[in-house]
Amino acid sequence: MDLETTGKYDQEFGLDSFGRARRESVPFELGAAERRYIHAVARKFVRDDDDAQDVAQDAMLQAFRHRASFRGESQPRTWLYRIAATTALSFLRRRRRQLARQVALEPGVLAELPVVSDADSPETALARQRVARWVRGHLAEIPEGYRRVLELRAEDASEQEISQALGLTVATVKIRGHRARARLRTALIADAA
Repeated sequence: MDLETTGKYDQEFGLDSFGRARRESVPFELGAAERRYIHAVARKFVRDDDDAQDVAQDAMLQAFRHRASFRGESQPRTWLYRIAATTALSFLRRRRRQLARQVALEPGVLAELPVVSDADSPETALARQRVARWVRGHLAEIPEGYRRVLELRAEDASEQEISQALGLTVATVKIRGHRARARLRTALIADAA
């Protein structure tokens, strides 16, 4: 990087002559090129344009908030890439945790999965069908005793009713339900990774 280019970045990002962030208020703008770049990085990670727009907006906000921490040791685009990538990865982790919570199979959730409403978009209907197919596939891998407890819970049977139907104690029903949900959760996290 030559002296003229360095001076331009120093001025643009509010750096002193040693490349450190100045503490005074410096106008900081992300131009259209930088916004497109951040969006492209986000899109590469999340692979959905709507989600990429959300991630890019969060990344630009982070870049603006932390502009004083830019040390000038790298190109501004490198710094922006790191912010966009970190924001996208954080978004994906958050979404994976939300999906794991949805598939935790609390009473009634399994029964609702295959239902497709007329109001759903084709994409939503397809996503619901995929989740239902995924759950059914992994349910088949769970031992019969655990699976039966989950199936009865999905039909809104109480733990007392399940214990009577299967000839188990209520404590055993609770334990088997918990272990079955934990296996599904683990399978979900393994598949999402």
